Amino acid sequence: MTLLVPLALLGLLTLPLIILLHLLRSQRQQVVMPSLLLWRGLEQEKEGGAPRKIPWSLMLMLQLAAATLLTCGLARPVLSFLLDRPQQTIFVLDTTTSMTAADVTGAGGAASTRFEVARATIQSALEDLSESDRIAVVSLGPQPELLLAGSGDQRAALLSTLDHLLPGATGANLTEALSLAGGLVEPDLQSQIVVLTDGNFTVEAEALPAVLAPVPWRFTPDNAEPVPNQALFDVSARPLPDGRYRLFARVINYGDLLARRTLRLVVDGETVDEASLDLEPQSDATYLWTVSAGADTAAVEIVETDVLPLDNRAELRFVDSTRRRALLISAEPTTLARALEVQPGLDLTVIEPEEWPVPEPSGFDLLVFDNPPASLTDWPRGNIWLVNPPVGHPLLPVDNVVVNLRPDVSTASTMLAGIDLSGVYFPRVARLVAPDWATVDLLGTSRQIESQPPLIFHGSTGQSRVAVWAFDLDASNLPARLALPLLTANTLEVLLSPVPPAAIDLGEPVRLPANYSVEAPDGQRLFLNDEGAASENLFSRTKQPGLYRVYDQNNILAAGFAVHAGSSQESNLTQRQSLPDLESRLQAASLTSPAADTLFNEYWPWLAGLALLVIMIEGGLAWRR
Repeated sequence: MTLLVPLALLGLLTLPLIILLHLLRSQRQQVVMPSLLLWRGLEQEKEGGAPRKIPWSLMLMLQLAAATLLTCGLARPVLSFLLDRPQQTIFVLDTTTSMTAADVTGAGGAASTRFEVARATIQSALEDLSESDRIAVVSLGPQPELLLAGSGDQRAALLSTLDHLLPGATGANLTEALSLAGGLVEPDLQSQIVVLTDGNFTVEAEALPAVLAPVPWRFTPDNAEPVPNQALFDVSARPLPDGRYRLFARVINYGDLLARRTLRLVVDGETVDEASLDLEPQSDATYLWTVSAGADTAAVEIVETDVLPLDNRAELRFVDSTRRRALLISAEPTTLARALEVQPGLDLTVIEPEEWPVPEPSGFDLLVFDNPPASLTDWPRGNIWLVNPPVGHPLLPVDNVVVNLRPDVSTASTMLAGIDLSGVYFPRVARLVAPDWATVDLLGTSRQIESQPPLIFHGSTGQSRVAVWAFDLDASNLPARLALPLLTANTLEVLLSPVPPAAIDLGEPVRLPANYSVEAPDGQRLFLNDEGAASENLFSRTKQPGLYRVYDQNNILAAGFAVHAGSSQESNLTQRQSLPDLESRLQAASLTSPAADTLFNEYWPWLAGLALLVIMIEGGLAWRR
């Protein structure tokens, strides 16, 4: 109970005034007596007389009650209640591969992975969340990101998102993760940042960033005992001259005891060899196989199980996806063919313009048209390179020819980076306006004309990626300069999608064309862009170890890559960060706690109403008298 206007209690001084007024009122009453003789002989009253008593009556009681109620009402008594302060919990969740180690005891005594235990902690916090509380989860990986965020009234959606989170990344950037989490702290909430990790990461030498909230660390498992583990590393293959492949694998024992392990080689789904290895403590061993020609895939695996099964198997695809097929359609292909043949990884086929169209153009990664024929009325699907388009061509608005142009190097784009164009001239250039879908890479200039027609431009139209050289290559002096093979290489780099590496670490992104699709190891087809736009994109859904098959827009297997889980950062479970060291290096500067919200219930209207009722009763009684 609290009084908002305590000085109003001075009104209680009216109570003794009311009593005094009642005492001063005349108490004498007229009584008819037959004679005064009856009063004779009575003992004389003593001087001063007896003190008067308070004349308690209903009227006095009502007046005192009315004054008390009015005074208390003016003092504004209230009952105050402290409201629950909204809480904010930001979890930094370790999503690295080492969190898949199944060396902790979960619910029911069954073995669980470290990630499952950490996720259960977040799930419990979500279930206990009130509607005004907030929660967020930031990943602790090589590139930390916000995984989920919301309040208690979004509990169902947040739980669904949490259920779909998967571990699988190599390396952890604790500094960036804490910076991202610190940026989510809301000053008007009571916040904390909870780090859920196994401590299996390295930290830079400098101090960790300052965060404006307490940072409790929760390690899983909570003991610091080293965990032995064996892992496959550096599984790779190289082709031999006779068509066979030499397969290499390395096994590392991170335990402190001798480990006897069995290596199994599986080629195209069939086991072809098993080898026994004795691994000394903290040492490695290598093994070589020769795989027969014509094999498509191979897998090397450690037969015995351990706490981290993901790094016990590594797969490879033998198809050489680094070679690209190019088709040159030209009546005089010598110059351009020579520039293309020196490009690494490019297989060139040359045909005459009369042989176009070919039966299966989709079998080529690149179509090069030198002075393209009039029969080319539609853009073929895929990567297209046009050189010296003729006047009146149906695909490009060429209305005339411009002579004696030089490149304006001030307009050169990044395609021309590192290329010296000084002294280059173009005696014959198609005069056209770059289409809306194109980006101009180089403009030409001449004293004879005011306009600057484009010399080189590229872009995407429909499901075609197009590059155009608007000049006659043979008529220029470009073939005699080093700029030609460099410009050819840069044009190929713009047109052809990058080749994925043969093997990558778990969680590492791969750059692919956006209109390609990827088949994951579990058979799920993942599409980068349903609209088929011919642009590149980063494919980052590589949290499953195994083989990924890449298909082009024609659903033809174009490439493939493998994802391996074994790495020195994740497979060595004997390393762990020290909690005192982390706490000493973290600069935690807590914000001033926000003032608690208070709910006030005032009762003066009720007191005023009761006082009015008492006054009305007292007035009624006085009127009746």
